[in-house]
Amino acid sequence: MIPYVRLLAIGMVAASAAGCTVPMTNGEEQSITPTANFPITVEPQVVTMAVAVDEGLQRLAPGERERVRAFAERWKTRGQGMINAATPVGSDNRSAALAGLDEVKRILRHAGVDSAAVNVSSYRADNNHSAPITLSFVTLQATAQDCGGDWSENLGSSPRNMPWPEFGCTTQHNFAALVANPRDLLEPRSSDPADDARRSKILDNYRNGSTTAAQKTQDDSGNVSNLPTASQ
Repeated sequence: MIPYVRLLAIGMVAASAAGCTVPMTNGEEQSITPTANFPITVEPQVVTMAVAVDEGLQRLAPGERERVRAFAERWKTRGQGMINAATPVGSDNRSAALAGLDEVKRILRHAGVDSAAVNVSSYRADNNHSAPITLSFVTLQATAQDCGGDWSENLGSSPRNMPWPEFGCTTQHNFAALVANPRDLLEPRSSDPADDARRSKILDNYRNGSTTAAQKTQDDSGNVSNLPTASQ
């Protein structure tokens, strides 16, 4: 009986070894990366804000100055091109809107927006008693396709350990939502100009045999705390 058991065990080991030698090749679908399978698209998007005016005071309505400042900061961070400021034509508050436009220009200028970067236009607002000033600019928006559309594969049984259909989709989706400037996904930023004075100083030190490393002061110790250590 024992010889048969030994032969059976030997046969099982041989079969297992033979199975391990069979290559498990991947197909073309496994060579597609998440960035290619779930690409991020960058498209222009118009950002618009309506600024209310006070016809009685012939100026911007209360609280609008802060909104215009916030709009200017957003343009400086994400804006592409100019800011367009449009006043109503044909509305009952036309004169108040023109006075509010001058106020908007001053706010933008104090916020660091050059006057040449503001384009003034108009729009029809007939029979409107409280037509606003509209501010707008073009920005870039990064988007990725929605996830959760294909969970057909059983993730509890994956002998080949291949990526499932939704693999990497959430990462791409979150990355598109978190990127600070979508233009970085289209082209690299330009480099800052080189410090010629510093470069000449380093080369002179090298030629004279002096150290080329930056000189550290007492404040540049690298310590994160002045508290005594346990050994002290």
